[in-house]
Amino acid sequence: MIRKEDSMYHTLIVDDEPLMRKYLGENLSKIFPDFQVTGIACDGLEAVELIKKQHFDLVISDIRMPEMDGINLAKYIFDAGLRTKVAIISGYNEFEYARLAIKYNVSDYLLKPLSDSQIRETLVKIKSELDEDVLRNHIQSPTLYENASETDLKLSLLSAIINRENTVIQNLYNLIEKNNISFTGSFSTLLILSIDDLYLLLNEKTVSENTSYSLRLYQHCVSYCIPNNLTAVKDDYGNTVILINADSEEELSALVNNTYSRIKKEWPFEQIKLIASYGNIVKDMLNLATSYDLAMQSSALVLKNETSPISSSYYISQSRFIHELTTICDSLASNYIAKNWNKAISDLYLYVKLFSDPITIARFLRFGTYLIRFLARKCNIKSDQMIFAFQVLTDHIDEWINIPYHDTDTAQEILLRVYKALDQEDSFRIVPETTHITESAKEYICTHYQEQISLSQVAEHLNVTPSYLSDLFHKNIGEPYTKFITRIRMEQAALMLKINPNEKIYNIASKTGFVSAKHFNSVFKKYYGVTPTEYISK
Repeated sequence: MIRKEDSMYHTLIVDDEPLMRKYLGENLSKIFPDFQVTGIACDGLEAVELIKKQHFDLVISDIRMPEMDGINLAKYIFDAGLRTKVAIISGYNEFEYARLAIKYNVSDYLLKPLSDSQIRETLVKIKSELDEDVLRNHIQSPTLYENASETDLKLSLLSAIINRENTVIQNLYNLIEKNNISFTGSFSTLLILSIDDLYLLLNEKTVSENTSYSLRLYQHCVSYCIPNNLTAVKDDYGNTVILINADSEEELSALVNNTYSRIKKEWPFEQIKLIASYGNIVKDMLNLATSYDLAMQSSALVLKNETSPISSSYYISQSRFIHELTTICDSLASNYIAKNWNKAISDLYLYVKLFSDPITIARFLRFGTYLIRFLARKCNIKSDQMIFAFQVLTDHIDEWINIPYHDTDTAQEILLRVYKALDQEDSFRIVPETTHITESAKEYICTHYQEQISLSQVAEHLNVTPSYLSDLFHKNIGEPYTKFITRIRMEQAALMLKINPNEKIYNIASKTGFVSAKHFNSVFKKYYGVTPTEYISK
């Protein structure tokens, strides 16, 4: 399937510095809206685990990290044959790194200190590469459809509209006009049908069976639509989407309800219920994409009302609930990406509050399945992780089924387990003791760099000798302690200046562990080649 032209490219941030992760995670989409951060990792190994679970179009990685550095991460992506683009961030302008970056198809090599304009320039370049890949692999020529039947043209056009494939839409629209084919009526809307996960679970089916039932639903709908001159396609999420046209709004509403009633009545799997919703009524073919979006959003209202089909007018009447639901789920998605479990706990409490009393097993499972699918779509989570989360959700269903309701704390606790299951690794890595010591040293420095800490103090904190710790820095990090802490302080100082250019220089100096602004200025200029004041004005 072609990438939606108005959607964003999925981006993974990999950096061992918390402030850099935070800055890029929060600001990348502001710098260039075509890229969305859907994953954050602290090092190369953690990045590999995320790449195994999620799809990323772009990886932005620091070059110097323990265990697996940015170049080795690029090598992993290259060797795995992934089409993911890689941008490397480095404080070192070294030929060997640049040579290896070229070898492993790294798209860009960024030198610190980073500026928003530099980041944007890189993203513009990479977007161009990604767009070219899309066109090269998927571009549709008008001649491809020259001999297509009227039905195939309609199916292709509807699929292109809901996926916003503008090039394909233009080609197909021209053909439909040329052949005088009627695609939409005076009034049109899109009806979306899907399998209700709740009834799969209640009938002891696994959610992985949703795929096969969704295919059966699509085939069932096509069998109904062809003799009734309706067009039905499948979207990227396995839903069946039906285009319905009429000469008046009243006739259209009646036709939507009649279509759903007939499909539901003839659906052969009585115990497996369907969810249906339809979007706003439109007069222009190109506005069908917004009708699809609204129908998708309206389907969330099954959490409040199981009566289908759910209309756009009911959606409008429930706008407050939808706003609260979306706000909380968006926050949970952000926390998932950042692995902010503490914030997730408080957000899950708010999510459970949306259930309304009593918290029955059915309501709990419905909200649980909705959250899993929302996070899977928003965070680009692969199906095996999603299935594992569903397993966690239903692990104790035999015990729960005999309980008339659950309290808020129980529901919150179970959902937290489900939430973390989406991030569960398939196996645990055995990490050498030396790595634990190095990581502990790094963590201590990164949380105390604003203080006057020496190698001896860090060694004492870790209960090792200074000489042993010094050796570990060289072996595991690739630079001595003094260079490491200076790099941390300089990178944090540069980010502080970027985030708050009006901050007094002496305050920045104090916050990064310098006893005087004069010393700070001297080190900063030696490190970056410009003074802090000159850096701000760049």
